[in-house]
Amino acid sequence: MNGDDSDDMFRPPNDQAYETDQIRTGPPLEYVAEKIRHSLESTHSLIHEIRRRVPDGLAADEPSAGPRVSVKDEYLLPTAYYAFRSAIIGYLALNNMMSLASDHNIGDRLLAYSRDEFKDWLDRIDQGGSVTG
Repeated sequence: MNGDDSDDMFRPPNDQAYETDQIRTGPPLEYVAEKIRHSLESTHSLIHEIRRRVPDGLAADEPSAGPRVSVKDEYLLPTAYYAFRSAIIGYLALNNMMSLASDHNIGDRLLAYSRDEFKDWLDRIDQGGSVTG
């Protein structure tokens, strides 16, 4: 990058690949954001409860004589992690904060937060973002 390309450093928060003008009719986007936020809070709590309450040794019986499969590590947590990560991306996109999604460890980082710390993070997204562009 040379001195004439200083605008490259100040890209829109969603980058151009994630932006398009649209006209829509439907529920207010604030309502949609509120529902996604509640889903994120619930999924965050669910993952913490799975980690805490589901025994590591709980195994699914496989029909074959193969090794037993951990219900917690092979079924519950990967599905919950994927739901959490997808909801984070959707929530950031809805709030025009996609630049934060470039952190590939965002899900792990947010799952390390307590319930209150996570709510504070969501509050900062609500305050710093905008569902109307």
